Amino acid sequence: MQIKHPHGNIKIWIIKGIASLLSNTTFFVFKFFLGINANANEIIISRATYAPWKTELEFKKLYPKLKFLTLLDQPRLFTLFNILKQTNHIEGTVLDIGCMRGGAGILMSKINLKGSTYLIDTFDGFHEEEKYHKKDIFIFKGIEELKKNIKNYKLKKTYVLKQLFPDKKKLKNIKKLKVCHIDVNTYISTKNSFNYVKNKMIKGGFIIFDDYGIFGVEQVTRFVNEIKIKEKKNFHFINNYMGQCILIKK
Repeated sequence: MQIKHPHGNIKIWIIKGIASLLSNTTFFVFKFFLGINANANEIIISRATYAPWKTELEFKKLYPKLKFLTLLDQPRLFTLFNILKQTNHIEGTVLDIGCMRGGAGILMSKINLKGSTYLIDTFDGFHEEEKYHKKDIFIFKGIEELKKNIKNYKLKKTYVLKQLFPDKKKLKNIKKLKVCHIDVNTYISTKNSFNYVKNKMIKGGFIIFDDYGIFGVEQVTRFVNEIKIKEKKNFHFINNYMGQCILIKK
């Protein structure tokens, strides 16, 4: 017995076919030029069309100003916006670890109504190397520019820390965490960041790992997959399949 789709079976068959063709063709290009492994990877093309970042007025106002200060795309940045909106009534600290130019951290600080926000980076690249991540990339010497942007946005209780996280001497006042964004790209730095913040998260607090599932940053995916078993009693794990894995403290 054939089930009739509300949009019509032929239309849906065509839409699915086009999506599959685009996905397979794009993945072939990735595989040819970048050598991406097909075992656990594909180009994800969802048939969902709702894009709330196009209608949320506050985000629409902020995004054009911040998009040049971050490598996060619009959906991932909106995920941070949405999480901060849901926690802005809770007293607690927000961390952006691996802030670089500060776009994501500034966005989170703008929404964080109760608590301090810390933007943290070495500002001089990676301190350990992996396949695509060498010590001479992602260097940002504009820390004064970042501090100036914080003043221009009139952000309160927002601080910039230059350090290889975690530098415990500079983190004495950081205890009660409600949101932590970890965007440090390499396995060791991701592991060290998580191990420091995991016991400081409040119940219902969020840890957002950036680059989860993104090609070239597989070590972040590897680490998060490892702790899914070790930390399942302490955190809920949510994959949004847009390059982030979100943990919620139980």
